[in-house]
Amino acid sequence: MSLAGEALVQVERRGAFWFARLNRPDKRNALSEPLMDELLALCDRVAADAEAHTLVLWGAGGSFCAGADFGGFLELMAAPAPAGPDPIIAHNRKFGAMLERLAALPVPTLGVIRGAAMGGGVGLAAVLDRVIATDDAVYAMPEVTLGVAPAQIAPFVARRIGATRARWRMLAAARLDAIAAHADGFIDVVVPLTDLSKTVAAELGLLALAEPSALRATKRLALRNLETPLPAALDAAAQDFAALLRAGVAREGIAASRERRRPAWHTEVPALPEFD
Repeated sequence: MSLAGEALVQVERRGAFWFARLNRPDKRNALSEPLMDELLALCDRVAADAEAHTLVLWGAGGSFCAGADFGGFLELMAAPAPAGPDPIIAHNRKFGAMLERLAALPVPTLGVIRGAAMGGGVGLAAVLDRVIATDDAVYAMPEVTLGVAPAQIAPFVARRIGATRARWRMLAAARLDAIAAHADGFIDVVVPLTDLSKTVAAELGLLALAEPSALRATKRLALRNLETPLPAALDAAAQDFAALLRAGVAREGIAASRERRRPAWHTEVPALPEFD
């Protein structure tokens, strides 16, 4: 079953699960400004869905994402440098804002990587909670070899794999196969293509057992711990914990555990799209 339509980001909600495919296969899903606009709109839709269990993101045409669409930058470079704010700054910063928004989604996010994840594509995958890749995946941040810098992705890559390792990978611009990218921490699971759908279904099956508001509280807690001082983070976590108990959902979860049954909110994993 495939997603259809001409949108740059093809989106479908199946049960409690959102599926989104980057749809510029002729450009290896390079991140144009219109595509980024559609990703931002997708984030708004998923964040507003209180029953959502996860967002699954992948690229059409057997490639995840080739990074920035340099066609747009070449057009900006062809124009004389303005006396006021440089439009290149706004264009680049918009990409960072999209990464921020995707990283901050209140639901779990899962990336499916086939083929190339390059430059900004590495950053896009880095903000996701879980990354499953086929064994033909290739990672690289070649920006320095093009005379530019990995400006907006740098902090997200550092959070994903650690500051020292990220620094070297960005400076050296080496191409990594799936095994090396997994060893670095870019990828969580590497599988052959024949096992891809089965592996994704198993991961979604774990999330299918979770209560939606508990998922959101846990994601919020995990993100808060990245930047909030420990006492404040623990205070906020206690408030979230109390709110979940007061909402009554925990009563059903505890009862289901004691009775060895699935909780009332359990949802079935739907038929998966083709990750093509």
